[in-house]
Order: sequence, then C-alpha cells, then structure tokens
Amino acid sequence: MFTSDLRGTFYAIKTVIPYMQENGGGSIVNIGSMASTGGDLGATAYACAKAGIDMLTSCVALQYGKDNIRCNCIRPGLIVTPQNEEFVAQELKDIFLSNIEVNRYGCPEDIGHTCVFFGSDESAYITGQIINMDGDMNSHVPTVAQFRELGSITW
Repeated sequence: MFTSDLRGTFYAIKTVIPYMQENGGGSIVNIGSMASTGGDLGATAYACAKAGIDMLTSCVALQYGKDNIRCNCIRPGLIVTPQNEEFVAQELKDIFLSNIEVNRYGCPEDIGHTCVFFGSDESAYITGQIINMDGDMNSHVPTVAQFRELGSITW
C-alpha cells in the first residue's frame, strides 16, 4: 500500500513539478480516501498511506503555489464500479448506504467530474483543498443510521 499509494503519488508529483514550473504552472489532483480520516479495523496500511496523501497535498500546494502550481485532493467514499461490484459484499454496501445521505453509492463519474473541475481554469483560486466525496457519510456522528431506524426526528 505505501509503495503504490503514497510513494507512487509522491514520485509522480516530484516528476511533474519541473515540467509544470517550465510551463508556468499546472494542477495536480491527488486521489485520497475517506479511510484517511479515522481508524479502521483492517485497512491500516491503506488508511495511513491515504492520510499521507492528504498531507502531501497540503505541502505541495504550499511549496509550489508561488509557481502557479495548484494541488488538491479528492477523498472518495465507497465508489461502486463494475470491477468491484461483485468484490464488495452486499452487507458492506448496505452498511455504507445506510450512512450515505444522498441515498446512492458514488460512481466513477462523480470523481471524474471533480478531477476535470480541478484541472480547469474555473478552479484557478482553489489549492491545498481536500474534498470529501462520500455522499455526506462522514459529516455526521456514526450513530445516525441506527437512530434513524429507531425513529429519531429532525427539527
């Protein structure tokens, strides 16, 4: 995990920075994970590598912003694809969906549209940001789904 996720991202950025400097700037979009935001029972190396990408994003934005190089990070939640749909157990998908407020899983297009935005001039003033793309799953307390099942009301 560290080699492919964190080191791979680090060396890719290190490779493109000189070319971006030569060409007057550019935009780097890192792919993190919501796993970087808290402890996990079984994905320790993955979560640590993705947390490193969060910090790498902040450091690159700070260190190369004056060179007109922007660096942002997208932190997806559960993204269901044709490749992983059979791999991810239905019970796991159900747990995720009970905590996703937009009532659907993420899809690759969600990530792609945000990557295009970060690469465009429309995001020229955005750098050093980590965007959570998780259908609002991580902006509430962990017990929301259970409370909802018990009939909790909103005001």
